[in-house]
Amino acid sequence: MIKKFLFSILLGCFTMGFAQEKQSVDSLKTLLNSEKEVSKKTAYYYELGDLYQSSNPDSALLYYDLGREFSRKNNYLEGEAKYARHAISVLNTQGKFQEALELAQEGLLLYKKLNIPTELAIAYINLGKEWRKLSDFERAAENYMMAKKIADSIQDKSTQRITNNNLFALFLDMKEYDKGEPYGFEALKLGREMNDLSKQISPLYNLSMLYYYKKDYPEALKYIEEFEKIILEIGDDYDRVDALLAKGSIIGKMKPEQGIYYLNQAVDEAKNFGFPESEAYGYLYLSDIYLDTKQYQKAIENLKIGIPIAKELGIKYELADFHKKASEAYEKSGDLKNALIHIREHEKLSEEIQIEENKNRMIALETKYRFETKEAEIRSLNAEKEAQTLKIKQKNSLNFGLAGLLLVAGIIGFLAYKNYQNKQKLQAQRIHELETEKQLSATQALLQGQEDERSRLAKELHDGLGGLLSGVKINLNNMHKKLIITEEDGAAFEKSIHLLDESISELRRVAHNLMPESILKFGLDGAIGEFLQSIQNEELNIIYQSYHIENGMGKQLDISVYRIIQELVNNVIKHSGATEILVQVRKDEDLLVLDVEDNGKGFDSQSIAEESGMGLTGIKSRVNYWKGKLEIDSGQSGTAVHVEIPVG
Repeated sequence: MIKKFLFSILLGCFTMGFAQEKQSVDSLKTLLNSEKEVSKKTAYYYELGDLYQSSNPDSALLYYDLGREFSRKNNYLEGEAKYARHAISVLNTQGKFQEALELAQEGLLLYKKLNIPTELAIAYINLGKEWRKLSDFERAAENYMMAKKIADSIQDKSTQRITNNNLFALFLDMKEYDKGEPYGFEALKLGREMNDLSKQISPLYNLSMLYYYKKDYPEALKYIEEFEKIILEIGDDYDRVDALLAKGSIIGKMKPEQGIYYLNQAVDEAKNFGFPESEAYGYLYLSDIYLDTKQYQKAIENLKIGIPIAKELGIKYELADFHKKASEAYEKSGDLKNALIHIREHEKLSEEIQIEENKNRMIALETKYRFETKEAEIRSLNAEKEAQTLKIKQKNSLNFGLAGLLLVAGIIGFLAYKNYQNKQKLQAQRIHELETEKQLSATQALLQGQEDERSRLAKELHDGLGGLLSGVKINLNNMHKKLIITEEDGAAFEKSIHLLDESISELRRVAHNLMPESILKFGLDGAIGEFLQSIQNEELNIIYQSYHIENGMGKQLDISVYRIIQELVNNVIKHSGATEILVQVRKDEDLLVLDVEDNGKGFDSQSIAEESGMGLTGIKSRVNYWKGKLEIDSGQSGTAVHVEIPVG
């Protein structure tokens, strides 16, 4: 819903601007031709570009370029610096994120030269937004924090509000709700102090989403109703539809029928005003409520309407969500064929989204490298300038005689020697960093390769051999109906069918262990519980305890933790002869702790540490990759394995 809200605000601005565009363009062109003052004429170029931004992005970029070139020609550095904040909006709309990021970095360098605090803070915010678009949340946070530091130092409420709100939205993206909450309240407080309703809209909406994600629905409703009140006063039709969507989705978690009423109202309004994306979200949120209330047929009806709209709009994230919910609805209603069709569409879209996200990460890394190279070049030029200054001083020092010359020569020699030493240290440090990166890359490639191979084997077992066995069972059942056989042969036939059913179940269990879809479906906590429950029997009692891992730690770490526990428990079953296993998983602030204990026969932990058997190599690789610690204590009374992984 956050993405939907941001889109609506932008579209609302574009709609209002387009109504006045023709008149404003003509007026600005007249002013541009007659203006002589450099700062005002530059401002007119950028204002003209802003007017064209929604209707004709290429024309917008043309006027922005003209404004920058005019500023350069007249040595107007501030006008040149302003180019970035205007042009990056168009580049982002066109999907040119790398160019936008590089431009934001150039703008920041220019504002550092100008040293205008307010403008410098905005430049950091713009750069942070670009890193956020490329999913580099750490660099985004660094830039937002720099902006906040500047804004707080000059007590500029407008910039403080923007910075706090961006930090809040960033932490929501990262699912760090408790960290983001103070920034959200601060942004809302500043908006109210400014006595400007428009400055309160975004913090109110984001606070409602915060409590929605934390499942505190009454608190979420409180903020969305305040948001709705402001929208009804100053917003447009698009904003009002958004308010209905958000309100219906939140109320639907408490009072399903009332939530359905608001969402249907939002869908009707979206149709009337011609807002297809809002209409698609309406069907998506309605299907959520119907799935929660087990009204699967109604969920399917809404999903059928929403899927073509999302497909036509090209909104992949939402389309993937549509197919995932459709698969669940069909599965719950007993239509496994359609469930399979939609889960495959969901997986296909998820792969495409993953490819796009990986591409964005590569763009971010490439741009980061270019930026650091450029900074190094600047430092090199400054060093050369300093060297030239030193040479001039050396020439002047000749006037003070031979003693002064020798002294200067000694100083230069000393500096050269120190510079050589520093270069040697930097080279050694860089070599160490490259070796570390190489080791981490190799480990990541190995672990990813294992997961990919497991996924491939699981898919082939499930779709290939599983399908064949199911086909054999169907054919045998058909033959049984048509053949006349003796009672003794019938019993043998039923036993064969039973053995075939057990084979199919065992095949599914193996495929599930190879590719645990339950991590995606139930999260890490649910997946571990499901795995342990599946292997527990009368001869083996398994106790599972978990603390503070309900939200998981991220996809890659969740899979690693699942595999570590899976391998440790399988080792116990295979080698220890234990009758009881204790599995504990807990998250303590910035540390994830795993404990697996059994009452089996134990082994020599010193000798096993030097061997690669029992899957210990794979466990060590995963723990080392996450910079964790592995401890094994084994004796006659059993074995205890303790794993610590930093997650802060």
